Amino acid sequence: MKPLRFSLAALVGAALPALACAASLQIKVTDRDGQPVPDAVVEVQVASGAMPRAPAPGQVTINQSKMKFVPRVTVVQPGTRVVFTNQDRWDHHVRGTLGGLAQMLDAVGFQFRLAGWVDSKPLSSSEVVFDKPGVTLLGCFLHSSMRGYVVVADSPWVAVTGVDGVAVLDELPAGPAVVKLWQADEVAEIAPSPVVLGAQPLQLTRQLSVVAKRR
Repeated sequence: MKPLRFSLAALVGAALPALACAASLQIKVTDRDGQPVPDAVVEVQVASGAMPRAPAPGQVTINQSKMKFVPRVTVVQPGTRVVFTNQDRWDHHVRGTLGGLAQMLDAVGFQFRLAGWVDSKPLSSSEVVFDKPGVTLLGCFLHSSMRGYVVVADSPWVAVTGVDGVAVLDELPAGPAVVKLWQADEVAEIAPSPVVLGAQPLQLTRQLSVVAKRR
């Protein structure tokens, strides 16, 4: 029986998958008053160009329910199909403004009406494919208080903060990276943060320059 032989290259190669996705990032976002901020988008751009093990979904759904866009902030990858549904019993409109609030009056990217439903009628829906990175403001011409956002991320490593203002990204590639932050109420540009990801979990705190609106 021949003895088993292991080369150094084989051992290193076997360890690479574990090392490549060994990092974890936790970030807490607060507003100017120190209160936790939900619905902030945290995007990690890694130097290695690695991709997550699980691919991003090719289709997501945004509901209009109880006079709100649910979820309020939806993060997708370029090429994602977004299905809009009206779950209320009254009509809604969907207006997509490319570039966000600053361009609301002169850069409407798409718009359509979704009829309300009754017991004998199925939900009204329509879909849009988001193929370019950036932020799209969602609104309703019929109900001006309704606001939502679709964020098409440059990076597949992205998360949204919860009600506690915290977002966690696991299985990140180790090495240098840049952390970018977006939040709908922030008027000043948020400078990206260079970091080095490693085996030890990294914890960050970022504070906005505004008091986030409570919804």
